[in-house]
Amino acid sequence: MRGLQAERVAEIIVVRHDGTGRRGSGYLVRADTVLTAAHVVAGAQQIRVRSEKDGSVLWDGEAEVAWSDGNIDVAILALSTTPKALGRIRPAVFGAVREGDAGLRCSALGFPLFKRRQDARGVYRDSFHARGGIALLTGRREGVLELRVQEPERDPDPWRSPWEGMSGAAVWAHGRIIGLITAHHRPEGLGSLTIRRADRWADQVEDEASLAALDRAGLRPPLPFVAPVWRNRKVLIGSSVVCVTAAATAWWMGRPDPLHLEIVGTCTRADQRLINRSSGFTPGGGYTDEVIAPDGSTLQNVFTTGTVNSDGSLKLAWPCSSTDLRGTYRVRVTDQATGRRTGWSTFDVRYVPPYRCRFRQHDGLWYAGNSDTQDALLAPGSHGREVAEAQCLLQRLGYELGTAGVDGRYGANTDRAIVSLQTKGGLPPDGKLGAKTWHALRTVVPPTKR
Repeated sequence: MRGLQAERVAEIIVVRHDGTGRRGSGYLVRADTVLTAAHVVAGAQQIRVRSEKDGSVLWDGEAEVAWSDGNIDVAILALSTTPKALGRIRPAVFGAVREGDAGLRCSALGFPLFKRRQDARGVYRDSFHARGGIALLTGRREGVLELRVQEPERDPDPWRSPWEGMSGAAVWAHGRIIGLITAHHRPEGLGSLTIRRADRWADQVEDEASLAALDRAGLRPPLPFVAPVWRNRKVLIGSSVVCVTAAATAWWMGRPDPLHLEIVGTCTRADQRLINRSSGFTPGGGYTDEVIAPDGSTLQNVFTTGTVNSDGSLKLAWPCSSTDLRGTYRVRVTDQATGRRTGWSTFDVRYVPPYRCRFRQHDGLWYAGNSDTQDALLAPGSHGREVAEAQCLLQRLGYELGTAGVDGRYGANTDRAIVSLQTKGGLPPDGKLGAKTWHALRTVVPPTKR
């Protein structure tokens, strides 16, 4: 079984009858059939599906809804033409999930809102490979699964989920599709996605036409379980066959997953934040890190040291700054619950241009040239252009930010300056930068120098 194939992942672009648009994700399960979520194509007047790589279109075409069921949020699209560029297309296979006190590693590929980019040809969405785990006893009443993945770095729009557009992405485990991503519930966090289980679809539809449509997509119940089956291995020693003991089998099945850590990307600008790919850590446990700079010095408390995510991954990132040394950094992490430690992972910092303060006034408000926001929500730990904008405005008002100056990092000096500004302005001194504090930053008159 080949499992997830990137060239068969489709971006779904919908124009609805009211003229509005919607985007989603899907998967080419047959040469002429794409599987996606029903709400992605609801009310569609025109549907286009496409797949791209390195800026070139691998395949694309018009599609129409062959079948859709809003109750299970599953739709099957029929393509007007088959993607000949892919050659022979093997049917995708589906699998069931066996419930129990265990977890399951899964992956999905789609086109969420937070991967929106722009180049010379216009705005587009790049793909995102979500890899994470499922706790198999979560969501039993609703009959869904919860996929925990690396959460997006930012959530800039409280009215739109950063995962918007990921709906319809097929979720894979051990070479089989076990369901579709259909929702993101904000109260569950930015790293939680809801999956509609494929092993429930046939039981939840009510007519033969629906069963026939699912059969067309390749779903033919009963589905085989995707969890791997461990068997005792027989070892031949001379002419004797020795069975692996129950104790050895128990050790093999209960062995911890290997620790994995990778810092993704290279620092080239100040508003970057290099995320990590990690797995195998004790869920809910603690971790500590070691970071070695290019000059050989050991950095202290660079990353957020805290608890491990529920899927065994780390909430850890590197905010790029113009104060970073150029060269290769090394990092390794220790799982406090087990004492196990990763090997050294590396990432590079190239020249990161420093933030500059270029002040101007418009409509009674002051701007420093890094961001024109008036309501971005910032707090200690935030980073990026909005933080640099606030730091410039704080310096304009005479606040000291330490030796780092305007570095785009909301650290202790920036926090103290914001609290002082809030106190003087009669605002709650909570150190959080919201709309009222932004207004103060952009309107307060600097003290007169004597």
